[in-house]
Amino acid sequence: MTDTDTLNRNIVNDLDVDALGAMVNEIAADPSKAPARFGVTTRWTGQTRSESSVHSIQVGGERIDRSFKIVADEPEELLGTNSAPNPQELLLSALNACMTVGYVAGAAVRGITLDHREIESTGELDLRGFLDLSDAVPMGGRTVARERSDRPRDPVARDLLSREIEADVFCQVVGYE
Repeated sequence: MTDTDTLNRNIVNDLDVDALGAMVNEIAADPSKAPARFGVTTRWTGQTRSESSVHSIQVGGERIDRSFKIVADEPEELLGTNSAPNPQELLLSALNACMTVGYVAGAAVRGITLDHREIESTGELDLRGFLDLSDAVPMGGRTVARERSDRPRDPVARDLLSREIEADVFCQVVGYE
């Protein structure tokens, strides 16, 4: 890529919109390039602590090696050592990050520049379900609440964002079976 190419790129919200468009066109022309596979291995490291290794992603049939560690632990009140976020916090973080990517990319392809995007999520689970103390209480979390804050550079874009993007942003993480 030359300096001229760099200067002529269509960048919105720090995303190369032309590259995004090219990827969309490539996948539309060849649906075999659409699947994306992710690989994570998690091992228990004692007490309530675990360590996950992100080792690869496969996009369009190509494997891309990656190397990231994600540590989880519980607070002392839940018998952990409070050395890392707990799994529920990591799940909320992943969901927020996924929705943010979709929202920011959706704004970028519409030519809307954002100055701010923040999502605050809270989750709730009843420990009676986790501890198997009641058949009437489900094992998993029951409630996720989100507060969103956006600041598009163009105030007119706020309506466009809320109507067109919020309805379309669905994090693929929640689509797993």
